[in-house]
Amino acid sequence: MMHRTKLALLVASTISLAAVSARADPSAGLPPRSDAEVARRIAFLQARLDRGTAPANRWWYGWYTGWTALTVGQGAVAVAITDPGLRADAAVGAVGSSLGLIPLSFVPFPARHAAADLRAMPDATPDERRKKLARGERLLRESAESEVLRRKWFNHVLSGTVSTGVGLVLALGYGRPVTGALSATIGIALSEAQIFTMPTAAIDDWEEYRRSGGTAGAGRPRRPAPGFSWYVAPLAGGAVVGGAF
Repeated sequence: MMHRTKLALLVASTISLAAVSARADPSAGLPPRSDAEVARRIAFLQARLDRGTAPANRWWYGWYTGWTALTVGQGAVAVAITDPGLRADAAVGAVGSSLGLIPLSFVPFPARHAAADLRAMPDATPDERRKKLARGERLLRESAESEVLRRKWFNHVLSGTVSTGVGLVLALGYGRPVTGALSATIGIALSEAQIFTMPTAAIDDWEEYRRSGGTAGAGRPRRPAPGFSWYVAPLAGGAVVGGAF
């Protein structure tokens, strides 16, 4: 009986692993592809990754530049100003703005460079094309997974917690309840704007590729990325508004 139980568990585990592999690899369980099919799929993947590059870079550079400008600007005001209250507003605001650079700096966003990575691979022989196809599939999948990850619920919770914490520091630590409330409110709105303006075309592109293998061609993604990123943040004595196209 024990041997039968172990065998059943082994079979169940094997089936489970096979199912996971099939979801991750569109070619799982299919016969080998012809060289023409491989070339067609590479063209589809390259076209979709190319379409995603510019929106991804606009979003990333727009928000990175915005957070950097806010951090440096408020830091400069904190050093130059003499009013203790406004100095506290600017100094705490600079620290809060600098936190916005962390996910952009340390969490990969593959859509920015996936197209260039794929294009750089050689494809002169059938073997090179098969390797390039595998790499292209992985790049598109990773781009989609990154976009899904950045929209998960914990991003909203984390950004809201950080913004609220910055506001509480001003309100309770420096006796600035009005600017503390303003900082928290604008910080939350700013973080939500960053999340919702993130490009998401790779999610649809990967799902389409998994379903059809790219037979629909390299047309426009169904969910185009926003063409504009905006930001609003508190500055000493007021607020600053900006955007990136």
